[in-house]
Amino acid sequence: MWVFRMLLLLVLVIIVTGFAMLNSAESVKITLGTESLTFTDIPLVLLLFEAFVLGAVVWFLVSIGHEVVLRRIIRKQKREIVDLGGEISGLREISLEDIEDEEELGV
Repeated sequence: MWVFRMLLLLVLVIIVTGFAMLNSAESVKITLGTESLTFTDIPLVLLLFEAFVLGAVVWFLVSIGHEVVLRRIIRKQKREIVDLGGEISGLREISLEDIEDEEELGV
């Protein structure tokens, strides 16, 4: 499986590198909302790289949040397992005579 992932990653890197080489001379004009936030002659490769970095940072932050939630759930479930283990141990210690006595008393 790891060979397939590495091969897929290699193909992706080759495609991205080829795209960057083919568009290395291209410049773009960027307008962010209003005319006062207009940037001209920005290399397309730089813009794509910045978009990639921004996406990676957002992905990283979302992953951290997801990891924190999962770890909290795991801690909670471990506590429940310990509590249930104690409850099972307590039930194992009850003798059948105690159970019969409780049934006779109507409890």
